[in-house]
Amino acid sequence: MTADLDIAPAHHGRWDELLSGRTRPAYRCLALRILMIRLTHAYQRGDADTRAIIEELRTFFRDNLRFAGDDYRLIFEGATA
Repeated sequence: MTADLDIAPAHHGRWDELLSGRTRPAYRCLALRILMIRLTHAYQRGDADTRAIIEELRTFFRDNLRFAGDDYRLIFEGATA
């Protein structure tokens, strides 16, 4: 069950690792894969609003834990359901 997950705060270093491309997990959720393509490109631009990009990804996980919870666990806890 995914309802018990707390989404990591925006200042957590894992967000930067994901969005910068330093960490590239194999996502199971197709919507997350597509979103990450767009967000990583946006994050790497010199004029990127990195806070807004991180919040968009946090919001995605919060709103879609039913579909993306396993990916979230893999990213932040190193475990899969």
